[in-house]
Amino acid sequence: MTEPTSDFCAAYGCPMLGVYGFSGKWYCCCHFNANPALNDAITAELHRMKSVVDRVVLARREHRADAQLENSLVLITREIGQQQTIPTSNVTGPTHAAPHFSETDA
Repeated sequence: MTEPTSDFCAAYGCPMLGVYGFSGKWYCCCHFNANPALNDAITAELHRMKSVVDRVVLARREHRADAQLENSLVLITREIGQQQTIPTSNVTGPTHAAPHFSETDA
């Protein structure tokens, strides 16, 4: 791995280049305006998506931006930490279960 420089995102361990400035620090498109408590989870997802991240970084280093790739990373990482609904059918519970009998003597 290459040594991190000031070109990289200010979020610890992030492999992306910092492109959005905030309070003297530069953040990538995925960490900018994200909840700081989710930085590690976002960074882990970026490391998992290494091939896409490498293409985005190369495009930025060649002074061209690939908005479609960056947007795909933003869409993937913005769902981190958000609750997802669990799909359910119309049945709310078993309709044919036997009645419950307690095992205590009454």
